[in-house]
Amino acid sequence: MTAQVDYLMPKNDVSSPPSPNIHPVTLNYPACSNGRPDTSSPRACVLMRPAPYVAPTMPLLNVYDTFRNHPDLMVLPVVQEGRPVGLINRFKLHEMFSQPFTRELHGRKPISMFMASNPVVVDKNVSLDDLARIIIDAGMQHMYDGFILTEQGKYAGIGNGHDLLGAITERKQAHLFYLAHYDALTDLPNRLLFKDRLGQACTRSQRNGHSVALMFLDLDRFKLINDTLGHSVGDRLLKSVAARLLDTVRKKDTVSRLGGDEFTIILDDVETPQDAAVVAQKILYAMGQPFVLEGNEVVVTTSIGVAFYPQDAANPEELQKNSDAAMYHAKERGKNNYQFFKSEMNLQVNARLSLENHLRKAVEAEQLLLHYQPQVELSTGRVVGVEALLRWQHPELGFVPPLNFIPLAEELGLMASIGEFVLHEACRQNKQWRDELGVRVCMAVNLAGWQLEQPDFPDTVERILRKTGLSPRCLELELTENVLMENIEQAQSALNVLGQMGVLVAIDDFGTGYSSLSYLLNLPIDTLKIDKCFIQSIGQQEDGATIATAVIALARSLKLNVVAEGVETAEQQEFLREQGCDFIQGYFFCRPLPAADLVPIFAKHAKIPTSRKLNCLAAD
Repeated sequence: MTAQVDYLMPKNDVSSPPSPNIHPVTLNYPACSNGRPDTSSPRACVLMRPAPYVAPTMPLLNVYDTFRNHPDLMVLPVVQEGRPVGLINRFKLHEMFSQPFTRELHGRKPISMFMASNPVVVDKNVSLDDLARIIIDAGMQHMYDGFILTEQGKYAGIGNGHDLLGAITERKQAHLFYLAHYDALTDLPNRLLFKDRLGQACTRSQRNGHSVALMFLDLDRFKLINDTLGHSVGDRLLKSVAARLLDTVRKKDTVSRLGGDEFTIILDDVETPQDAAVVAQKILYAMGQPFVLEGNEVVVTTSIGVAFYPQDAANPEELQKNSDAAMYHAKERGKNNYQFFKSEMNLQVNARLSLENHLRKAVEAEQLLLHYQPQVELSTGRVVGVEALLRWQHPELGFVPPLNFIPLAEELGLMASIGEFVLHEACRQNKQWRDELGVRVCMAVNLAGWQLEQPDFPDTVERILRKTGLSPRCLELELTENVLMENIEQAQSALNVLGQMGVLVAIDDFGTGYSSLSYLLNLPIDTLKIDKCFIQSIGQQEDGATIATAVIALARSLKLNVVAEGVETAEQQEFLREQGCDFIQGYFFCRPLPAADLVPIFAKHAKIPTSRKLNCLAAD
């Protein structure tokens, strides 16, 4: 009896090799763009093993012979007219023949009497996920018995649970690799994989003598787009940017997203700097074309820094640092350009990083303060208003010019808190002068475009006025002509609400932009401010005097106040007086001063009568 049964069990004897039709399954997952593993669910056909089958009428003894001829085969499908009807397991037969007289009793009976008549039968194109669910629903014993695969209903092969578990595990590992090494939004390599590929590129460079160019890219104005159009549009923009970057480089180059709006490109085997320059120019052109996102046409540019290994760096870390420094230099050169690294850039970057750290602490330590420049009524000589100007007095760095730190504050996302501080402090100070000195002046505060784009900005102004107790007619908000035109829809909505509150509105730097005069009629504007470039050319260039005269005449015809900025000489003041300008502001009368230094000026001018018709100057 033992001799009759032993041959049914598979042997490890090398003298009995497996049938050439029976082979291990190897799962090869195809790669998507940039080498990322394709983690979509494969089809069941990747698990299919070709195997012989038996007819349901085949005698039991003949089935034994089939198993003997295929010692590595654990199951045999039972197929009738090309369609699978059952499955017979080698171990089941072994168990049967361990019983006495089984050969004599059942040897000539058809296998259909002993087969499993409810095997799992699936189309070979079913996904592995669906196959796993089918097996779970049918019973986990089918993981042991295996399953039958068909093509258009006809028998095609068999599969087993071991291979299915292996495939699922391999795909899970591929997915975990993707999560660890690729950016989930853009499908580009992330910082971790970027560092690995950069290290490999530098190692190859040492062997073949070619250079590696590392490009560091940062999108210009991305924060503004993200804040105004929403994060969903910002995400779509980043995905579109990634696609365009991939189209501009070779397949062997690596485009990565480090986070936010920062991207890198590793150009392998670069022979000359001109090769990298050509790629940079292609990127600038591609990025300059409008993106259409949810019905909005968005234009976004990029600043690019380029550094080379081994010319500019001794290792990958230094290469990354230097390309980053070159990128910041590109931003300082006006953005939308590329710059090659130079050694002196590191000094600039270190200074910038130091300034960043100091600026963050300055906001927290209340080192920012306001100075105020008086506005004088020409007809009477009285101070009737002041313009609030932001200053930073650092205990170690000393006075830091606004042009040095305001653009940096915008990049760091600090302007929201700084802008509210300026508005609140200006209103508080004006109310303090009124309460302590009996002085009524109009407080002018500059607005940035991003403030007008905030839907709750009018509510913020109302809250600050209520908290400080300042009359709305004692606050004048200034915005430049360019800011007005770039944000005309948001500006119109916000300014109408502010105008209804009683807040005054001034157009700053008037004459330097391209605004339509119709907006002066349709918006609640109270004052035009002539840009100082026109005022300072009075007596030197005829064009400046002509434009100043035209703005004054326009303001008079529209019944608007007009302020001349940057008045520095008696000649300029006299010319403006002759032309009928209402107010002047500039060094000829007074520089911007701390609040305390204005007290004697207010005391001197408080009793001078004024013709300026503003509620804040009227009697209680």
